[in-house]
Amino acid sequence: MSTLAHLPERAFAKVVALPCGRGLAARLIALGLTPGCEVCVLQNRGRGPVIVEVHGARVALGRGQAEKVLVEPKPGAEEPDPGHKQSGNGRE
Repeated sequence: MSTLAHLPERAFAKVVALPCGRGLAARLIALGLTPGCEVCVLQNRGRGPVIVEVHGARVALGRGQAEKVLVEPKPGAEEPDPGHKQSGNGRE
């Protein structure tokens, strides 16, 4: 188990748990980050925001917020081509 902030770019993971605080948990749920959903890390440069794709939408989280989201990385489930752009709408 890891946190969203510790995943490399292009990694896929399943959200396992959200923070206990109601305010942050409610905000994450409103953004589509719910336990059991799959996310793909689009940008994580070690500083600044972590940008993920969830349910076809791009979501930017502050590093502190991303540190509080527990995830289970999917082994070997990285996007094969770094130049590949996923539209998220199923039409490519």
